[in-house]
Amino acid sequence: MRRDITADTWPAYRYIVPDTYTQAKVRLTGLGSSIPKGMITNDFFAYIATRLGYPRKGTDFERATGLSARCVRSCTLEQCRRIAGTDAPGLIDDPMAFHDESLIDMAVAAAQHALASAGREAPEVDMVIATSSSDNYIFPTIAGLVQRQLGCRSIRASTLKGGCACITEALQMAAEALATSNVRVVLIVAAEAVIANSVHILDWRSSLLFGEGASAFVLERGITQGDETYAINGYNAHQAEVLWYQALLHKDAREAVNIDQQILEMYQKSCGEQVDHLLAKYRMGYASMSGKRVYEDAPQAMAECVDVLCRHAHLSPEELGSIVPHQANSRIVRRVGEVLMLEYGWPGNTSGKLADYFCSYGNLSNASIGVALVEMLRSQRLQPGQWIALPAAGGGFHYGCWLFQYQGLKHSEVLVA
Repeated sequence: MRRDITADTWPAYRYIVPDTYTQAKVRLTGLGSSIPKGMITNDFFAYIATRLGYPRKGTDFERATGLSARCVRSCTLEQCRRIAGTDAPGLIDDPMAFHDESLIDMAVAAAQHALASAGREAPEVDMVIATSSSDNYIFPTIAGLVQRQLGCRSIRASTLKGGCACITEALQMAAEALATSNVRVVLIVAAEAVIANSVHILDWRSSLLFGEGASAFVLERGITQGDETYAINGYNAHQAEVLWYQALLHKDAREAVNIDQQILEMYQKSCGEQVDHLLAKYRMGYASMSGKRVYEDAPQAMAECVDVLCRHAHLSPEELGSIVPHQANSRIVRRVGEVLMLEYGWPGNTSGKLADYFCSYGNLSNASIGVALVEMLRSQRLQPGQWIALPAAGGGFHYGCWLFQYQGLKHSEVLVA
């Protein structure tokens, strides 16, 4: 049964502002992903933790997170060896891997797959939007470099830099451009290397959660009732301490080098408490995360975004086919369903609608939702006519969601092969 709403019947949401949404006719026509070939197993992080005075086994981390290995680029494996030592276990190279693979390379590969699945060529793209929480491309930007390497026209290319919910901001931006301008085809790319660029590898409690990869979407202007979509985003900087990251400026470089050297020396002396102290005190250049607060706040914000968009669409929980949250970790994915059921009266089968691919890839930040959708397509969990919600929450504190009806891809076989 579809739900009617009025201004007086909104739940008491903690985060989302219900009337800030976008409604537009948009169709998802292309998906793509790109995953590097190197791997880091839990044995590597157990080695670091044990050397710092916190004895762990690889099986301890798998039991706690469900994650046994994460895919990374060859250059990240080299970075791990430089920091942790060449004798560190759990660093697995692939002889077929592209040695100097960059974020741009991953983004372009994902974009090429997305365009192929949509039956589109790069010159047909009217707008490129890129997202990343771990790039260092100030100018030219990721979007501009992807635009150039794909062979797009000199069109609008915008980059959103920030935590894991920038992807929902990109989806809302694309919907608004398709609805209000002459743009007809939008390419969205997300590329991430958090483990190498945004956290310190020796901060093993955080770094072990992340992988590397890229994903891409092709969105086109819709014309039918089935193309009606809904998007919403919000930001609450009062919650900034939950997930915090500041990039280094030139004036900070000398101090950063000094701190990094101290951290490495303390690691080599097995002084875990001193390493923790330095990482906590000097956060410049490395992300910091309050795990307990993230577990409390992120699922709440994502659940609110899903609930409010379903109300805007007059869509009942039973009519929603799948919820594909940002894959922060499996506990947070499950918690999104619990919040929907406990606080907003969603039915008991809600948990079964949640997609969880964290155990296969780790946290891919802005790229995680797109990678999860590709995996759902490969396992035939995406069916035409299915309503899907894509909620995310990330650093700052930022949150959002896109709600749409999947209509199928023109050439989905390019992703299944």
